[in-house]
Amino acid sequence: MRSTVTSAAALLSLLQLVSPVHGTTLLDRVTECLNRHDGSDADSHFSKNVYKTDFAGVTWDEDNWLLSTTQLKQGAFESRGSVANGYLGINVASAGPFFEVDTEADGDVISGWPLFSRRQSFATIAGFWDAQPQMNGTNFPWLSQYGSDTAISGIPHWSGLILDLGGDAYLDATVSNKTISGFRSTYDYKAGVLSWSYKWTPKGNKGSFDISYRLFANKLYVNQAVVDMQVTASKNVQASIVNVLDGFAAVRTDFVESGEDGGAIFAAVRPTGVANVTAYVYADLAGSGGVDLSSRNIVHNKPYVHANASSIAQAVPVKFSAGRTVRVTKFVGAASSDAFKDPKQVAKKAAAAGLSNGYAKSLKAHVKEWATVMPENSVDSFADPKTGKLPTDSYIVDSAIIAVVNTYYLLQNTVGKNGVKAVDGAPVNVDSISVGGLTSDSYAGQIFWDADLWMQPGLVAAHPEAAERITNYRLRHYAQAKENVKTAYMGSQNETFFSASAAVFPWTSGRYGNCTATGPCWDYEYHLNGDIGISLVNQWVVNGDTKDFEKNLFPVYDSVAQLYGNLLKPNKTSWTLTNMTDPDEYANHVDAGGYTMPLIAETLQKANSFRKQFGIEQNKTWNEMASNVLVLRENGVTLEFTAMNGTAVVKQADVIMLTYPLSYGSNYSAQDALNDLDYGMFLGVGAEMNMNELGRVFW
Repeated sequence: MRSTVTSAAALLSLLQLVSPVHGTTLLDRVTECLNRHDGSDADSHFSKNVYKTDFAGVTWDEDNWLLSTTQLKQGAFESRGSVANGYLGINVASAGPFFEVDTEADGDVISGWPLFSRRQSFATIAGFWDAQPQMNGTNFPWLSQYGSDTAISGIPHWSGLILDLGGDAYLDATVSNKTISGFRSTYDYKAGVLSWSYKWTPKGNKGSFDISYRLFANKLYVNQAVVDMQVTASKNVQASIVNVLDGFAAVRTDFVESGEDGGAIFAAVRPTGVANVTAYVYADLAGSGGVDLSSRNIVHNKPYVHANASSIAQAVPVKFSAGRTVRVTKFVGAASSDAFKDPKQVAKKAAAAGLSNGYAKSLKAHVKEWATVMPENSVDSFADPKTGKLPTDSYIVDSAIIAVVNTYYLLQNTVGKNGVKAVDGAPVNVDSISVGGLTSDSYAGQIFWDADLWMQPGLVAAHPEAAERITNYRLRHYAQAKENVKTAYMGSQNETFFSASAAVFPWTSGRYGNCTATGPCWDYEYHLNGDIGISLVNQWVVNGDTKDFEKNLFPVYDSVAQLYGNLLKPNKTSWTLTNMTDPDEYANHVDAGGYTMPLIAETLQKANSFRKQFGIEQNKTWNEMASNVLVLRENGVTLEFTAMNGTAVVKQADVIMLTYPLSYGSNYSAQDALNDLDYGMFLGVGAEMNMNELGRVFW
């Protein structure tokens, strides 16, 4: 019996390897990716199907999904590379896998709301939010008195491998571009590998060095990451390669400990204000001939290691022989106690497992998992099906790139079912997707409606298991959302009666899901709650699991309906909601928002429909409310709020969302929708921002 089961498992594994993926097999794709990253010249692996873009030096390989640049732009956040696997995330310099700080010469070095902090590289672990009394920026500052806010904390920047020739000759993010030639950086979206290659010729008489780096965060073993460095010197020379954990990236943390553990180095931090959570990062090295690992030692006061308690660096002596390639591979392990009971041991074992597996085996597991979670037939193709070529139209080339890259960047912020299984079901896919993902602290790494309404619909259609990360997060904070209803005293709804089952989610959310100064629950963007409801229904429609929806998702949806039913107030023959903000953020504290009111109507109608399906008594008042919510039209145009006139400045023309993501049809015709669309275009550039996003959905 056992042998039969084993044979069946082996056959299934074989069938998975040969399953067709857009004209190729998974095995073929994995083999091609491994060949591209076997350590040989990366330039030789481009196909003949390569296209120029509108950006100087940037090309797109349609066959291999390679986005490549020959332009080196340093000290600018928009030129940095971002690598993640759904659990670990890191942002690296344009010159290599280094920590980098923005420079004044390339523009504003202060990030935006709500942190207003220094722009620099970032690294973190999923769910690693802090707790802090106040933010530099807020929506309602006075709400800080009622509870702490939350921002994503960083961890030591773990990918640095520095070539140090002594003195001021070292290769890091600040290297003079005058000493760099033949620069190329390539993101391989089929393999999930970011690479660099160039020649470095430092000042002095030490010759030149052919440099290549490869970086990936293991998509299957999500506690692991790999940095591979290869150097060929033109002269015989002695140098060091330095393994760096840079604590300057560990923003909003408190230092716990650091040191050496066997051959590895490690550092640990905890998010500010959260005493019971700690993250550990381990890093160990493997080296080829000429690399003296037995003589590695901790180094201090190096200019490429920023002063921070959690910074630690370990130098390895290297003897370069002219023309002979030296290879050093860094194996990283990281974990936090948000998902693991003993993060130190998990991180240590992860780094050791990577070291034991080696570069090739680690890369193979990683590439195979990417081929599994992002097969080619899950991505729109703009190529001629007969020739496989793209038309010579820059807009279509851009669309072909965006189709791949958008999907990839969403998926690299999720963990697939194989990744969850590999960590024995640890909660590594439950933290939704922040605005900038795991590689950025933009918008404080908080969760906005972007995840539920803009990321989830496209993701859930092609990648429903990955998209569960977004609904999982709302489910985790459902109990808190019900508790939030008790805080109505914070705003104008302080005398409103709320059902015991009602729930209200804060506009922004992090570790706790509570109402905060950046994420108010009241008198603000109530539409978020209905947007969450849309994502719950999307998940059900795609996975078809009615029992799961009834047990886990419907209670949240019904609680949102309870909230809306309590919030609506009679206004003669209609029902309205006052003192609110619609998605158009220039329309603050208005009445009867033109998107929110129809959203409420749809939520109440569907909640009753679901109640009927599941044998629960319907709320007749909800049906009456839904049929009579206040939606105003004037001169054939839907008003965004009751007092809107022709002088109103619009940031996002949110009424065009009545057609999608809503399907609102109560006295709202196709011609009405076109009128609203035309009026949005008439309003100008600001309103067009929202319309352009919806255009990508429609067209």
